[in-house]
Amino acid sequence: MASSPTPGGAGAVDTALTLGLQQSASMEKGGALAAVALFRLLTLILPVLPGWAAMAWLQRRKAL
Repeated sequence: MASSPTPGGAGAVDTALTLGLQQSASMEKGGALAAVALFRLLTLILPVLPGWAAMAWLQRRKAL
């Protein structure tokens, strides 16, 4: 498998996780893809939002 220059390895890692769930847990493709998408949402995207909101608030108040 080649290295992937995307944030968090989004393409390569997601593909590997989906294939791993299909083979090891005998999941269907749609269910495995949904599980991986939910995992990405909870671990990569949602943790960024509070920091972004705090940064915007501090910039508006001229604290940064």
